[in-house]
Amino acid sequence: MDKKTISAFVLIGLVLIGWLYWTSSQQQKLQPQKQNDTTSQVVTQTDTSATTTQNLKSNTDTITIRQDTIKNDSLKKDFSTYSNEFGSQFYNKSIKFQTDINALQRKNIIIENEVAIMEFTDFGGTLEKYTTKKFNTWDGVPVQLVDWKRGKELHLIFTSKDGKLVNTRDLVFSSTYSEWQKVDLTKDSSFKLTYVLNIDSAGSQQIKVTYTFFKNSYEFDAQYEFVNSNLFIADAKYQLVWGSSLNLTEFRSTEEASFEQAYAYMGAELADLDAEDFNQEYKADYNGNTDYVATRNKYFGIFLIPESRKGDGAYLTGYKIPLKDEGLRKEYSIALKMDIKNDKVNSDKFIILLTPIDYNILKSYDRELQLVNRFPLDFIVRPIAQWFIIPFFTFLHNFIPNYGVVIIIFALVLKILLNPLTKKQMDSMKRLGELSPKMTAIREKFKDDPVKMNEQIMKMYKEEKINPMGGCIPMLLQLPILYALFAVFSSTIELRQQPFILWITDLAAPDVIFNLSFKIPLFGIDQVSGLATLMGITMFIQQKMTVTDPKQKALVFIMPIMLTLLFFSFPSGLNLYYFTFNLLSIIQQYYDKKYKKPKDFTKGTNTGEVKNVSFQEVKNKFQKKKK
Repeated sequence: MDKKTISAFVLIGLVLIGWLYWTSSQQQKLQPQKQNDTTSQVVTQTDTSATTTQNLKSNTDTITIRQDTIKNDSLKKDFSTYSNEFGSQFYNKSIKFQTDINALQRKNIIIENEVAIMEFTDFGGTLEKYTTKKFNTWDGVPVQLVDWKRGKELHLIFTSKDGKLVNTRDLVFSSTYSEWQKVDLTKDSSFKLTYVLNIDSAGSQQIKVTYTFFKNSYEFDAQYEFVNSNLFIADAKYQLVWGSSLNLTEFRSTEEASFEQAYAYMGAELADLDAEDFNQEYKADYNGNTDYVATRNKYFGIFLIPESRKGDGAYLTGYKIPLKDEGLRKEYSIALKMDIKNDKVNSDKFIILLTPIDYNILKSYDRELQLVNRFPLDFIVRPIAQWFIIPFFTFLHNFIPNYGVVIIIFALVLKILLNPLTKKQMDSMKRLGELSPKMTAIREKFKDDPVKMNEQIMKMYKEEKINPMGGCIPMLLQLPILYALFAVFSSTIELRQQPFILWITDLAAPDVIFNLSFKIPLFGIDQVSGLATLMGITMFIQQKMTVTDPKQKALVFIMPIMLTLLFFSFPSGLNLYYFTFNLLSIIQQYYDKKYKKPKDFTKGTNTGEVKNVSFQEVKNKFQKKKK
């Protein structure tokens, strides 16, 4: 959750709570809560305690995954490598490939299943493209998640026997498939793809990679086998690396970047790395049993999950990059550290999951992958979002294809559930209004003795059986729901690019009806949202019907204007919910006022009738008692 969003919610809370205190006629000043802004600390290899509660010691011998340290020059002394796709070959005196140079040109294979199209290359023996079939970018192009600048991902890094850093993305593997072979898994249930890297001419030293693909899954499995690794790998350890962030897919890179982080799940805790500032490299180095490492953008994530056994640590790096037109992105590298347990034949299997951040998909793995879907005020919002809002939306969507209609029904159901509290709120406000003359008289009488004045007011509340905070409860109960809805609409893949009606084409994004030529001061927005404007109008009408005290007239205008400006940049789904809820409240208030007989709140009280009693009459009573 970025600082701008935190500030927005703090402002919403302060405005709503301040308004409720004001309308309770207590005239108490609300002390604004200061929102603590907890930022991720930069973790170096000598200081990792700040990013995890585990006592994880730094490993100074870790094989770094910084891409700028991986140079072909260091490889020439260790492995036969090819500096370009035409297969220029280098030899080492002790390690030499006996492979026909003409057979070493880049050779790709395409694997297609029901959800994705994957392209692998023997130049690195790894993934070059991953295109989803069910999702498009904001401008209508199929989402391709592998960073085209890097060209390929998922590789191994280790140190050679003479201390040089080796990255398998720079090596050419042998394979048996034909060039540009296509595999259609929409018909077959599974497929295996094997790459082999022979270190010596006899094939006694070898790295073998086997990928397994499935018919209807965002997952593919990777098995890495090392033969006689003690002869070419130092320290009996390696890293499985995903070296860059996933491609951005949304219109506003600044908003998408606020969701970009890197993660390591260890010891039942999720440690995260957030590159918050420009011109600074962030690092996190962990040792110990590791369940997975991951990185994500707003709607998609990559997970490296050790399956045959847990990883032996994790290494994360990140930095923040400015883009044109005031845009930005965050670049992360993630790595699983693995110890080689058998130097003769060592085999490790991993689940590679390139997936939309879909709660049901992540939850199905039963490995706490869903924890990377962080919410604002996570400890409050997550239970509401995961156990109430998302299941409700999912259930209704089975019968109603339009998520906009689902949101309207959700608002109606919530209005019915909160109706008893809302009724109590309105009754409390009415009753306080009826007691206003008496309260004014008490303040007048004890204006020179604030302590005595408060005692008398609290005594009156007790006698009248009024809870002065009763009007706040329904609104305060809605705040966590409002936060949870914001989280769901902002980051839930199910609502992404889901249309409603007319100009509302994406319930997860603002429904912009026109752009301004300037930015509104303080709020920093340059767009006008149609639903946010309608929401503001309904809020104004509601305030007009509720606020009767002339001293509070300013609130009729201030609160709707502030919240409307604030909601201009919020997802249209959230604005649709708030607009519907306000509209239902207006209808309820109109019905109660026109068709329901007002309650006589003073009946049976100990203080006598105060209804329709003027301030002067009450004042005279006090003066008579004083005489």
